[in-house]
Amino acid sequence: MVQKKSYSRYFIILQEDEKGYSLASDKLASGYTKLEVKNDKCKISYYVQNLKKEMAPYYMMLICNKKDVKKVIKIGEMNIDDYGRTDICYEYPVENVAGSGISVDKVSGAAIVKLLDNNIMSVMSGFATTDIPEWKAFEITEDKTREVKEPINKVEEPQSIFDKYEESIEAAKDNEIVRQDGIKQTEDIVPEEKQQSGLNENNPEDNTFVREEEQLGNSETEETNLENKVVREEVIEEKTHIEEKGHEDLNNEELFREQKKEDDISSYKRDVARDFFMDLVEGFGEVKNIDTDIKRVKWYRVPVNQLEDMYDMSNYNKYTILYYPMMSYHPYFKDYEHYIIGYKYDKDGRVKYLVYGIPGHKNKGHQPYGGKTGFVTWVPANYRDDKEFGYWLMFYDFRTSTIVVPAK
Repeated sequence: MVQKKSYSRYFIILQEDEKGYSLASDKLASGYTKLEVKNDKCKISYYVQNLKKEMAPYYMMLICNKKDVKKVIKIGEMNIDDYGRTDICYEYPVENVAGSGISVDKVSGAAIVKLLDNNIMSVMSGFATTDIPEWKAFEITEDKTREVKEPINKVEEPQSIFDKYEESIEAAKDNEIVRQDGIKQTEDIVPEEKQQSGLNENNPEDNTFVREEEQLGNSETEETNLENKVVREEVIEEKTHIEEKGHEDLNNEELFREQKKEDDISSYKRDVARDFFMDLVEGFGEVKNIDTDIKRVKWYRVPVNQLEDMYDMSNYNKYTILYYPMMSYHPYFKDYEHYIIGYKYDKDGRVKYLVYGIPGHKNKGHQPYGGKTGFVTWVPANYRDDKEFGYWLMFYDFRTSTIVVPAK
């Protein structure tokens, strides 16, 4: 019997911690760290753009902030090309990242730093949660054997970085589920055969994602558990064949009360969820000029005149869900001074996915990070007199903290 392979990957978006390291005021440093796990191997990739090249080296770090491990893993020195970019990948055993003896599931953040007398000065960093520790005081660990691990360095030519990603973008559209900033650190590794995610283009009314099936198998919600409890009780009722009429009436009455209680709980949860999502988009105008076959979606325009607008923390939920995940994409939408957020509803009227949309044309130059962070679907929209205008979309399953990539 052929053994099933396991695969998981997610992204940590890197953002500026210190000013003065970007190429220019209109070219902010941005990037991400990608962690891929396949069976007993893991790949750690760093991609950065618009970072100023300096004489003193930058170092790549992984941050471990678990209960039993609070350390910083030193991956190595990072070389920046003359265009302010790097695209580099290392491969390690899952249980021993960079010879540190620490497993990859302990990683909760990533950073690019300067080292001054072994003191950390963070240039860029990102985390998989909103709970950011005082990580710069953590112990630095590195490969004591000093065995050089040859990186796969992709930055060789001055052409657009997006040209080099074209093949991987197409593969991502068909085969993979990815993760992004703001998500939980760990995820159950799923079989490769489940990595076929996608929209049903033949029947746009039934736009389903494979991640939904995984959720049913791996992380059922409290609502579902309550419903299953009722179903099991009903089955038991049928098999016990209770003969005494009084007992039957009593059991039916109890089941009715239990069902009513569960209905009340479900209704309350729906009301709370609806109020929560409506509060996020309060004050934002609804967008109705998007031409897409994706059904049951409401779109809202998030205005951003300048990057500083996104640092508004007066509504913390709005900051963490709408603003923070999109900060590193500001160079892509700054000329349009907005992006969009969509609520994809299920047939029962509950929000199923969040959909982030970045304005631009259908070309690689406008596609955020070449599609590597989930923006692989483009839809046209009416915007002034620009007939080529549309939005690059990314679908986010907030229940499983997973970016869902539609199939082509």
